[in-house]
Amino acid sequence: MSNLNLLPSREIKKLEIRRFGELLGSFVIWILFFLIIFLLFLSSIIFCLSIILKSQSELIEIRKNDKKTQYLTEIEDKTSKLNKSLIEINLKQKEIIIWTPILEELSKITPTGVYLTNFSYQASFDKISLRGFADTRENFLYFHDKLGKSACFSKIEAPLSNLIRQNNVDFVFNFKPMDCLFSEDSN
Repeated sequence: MSNLNLLPSREIKKLEIRRFGELLGSFVIWILFFLIIFLLFLSSIIFCLSIILKSQSELIEIRKNDKKTQYLTEIEDKTSKLNKSLIEINLKQKEIIIWTPILEELSKITPTGVYLTNFSYQASFDKISLRGFADTRENFLYFHDKLGKSACFSKIEAPLSNLIRQNNVDFVFNFKPMDCLFSEDSN
């Protein structure tokens, strides 16, 4: 069967426009239908979330006023203060020079005939000044050599005036202390 249309072209166009309008109208109705369903779904989700948020806020308020929570908060505050204090103490301890190994090393390397009269530390320069006297220049040179080989001391400065006398040598040494806790001599 063939499709014959005996209507004039003007009527055909009106029919096509009407069909397009009906199609567009049904499309708009479907979109509005889905939009309304989406809005209803979205509003129910927002309503449920607001109820959950309100109940959580109430629970938080109840827990804040609870004695156990307040006690735990106090403990957390005290713990954080204690941790800060421990960090400060640790930093201060790193700055401290442990004098016992240094003094032990000095007593080990000081030969007979060498006497130490003054031991001072200048913190601003991180420098030790050592004064003393030796019976002979040989004792002084032996002590100077041992001081230079020791792992506890570095950057040893000795003025030439230390070598002027043959006997009764007054000497001065300036040097930097080193960490000699784990040196080979202390084992």
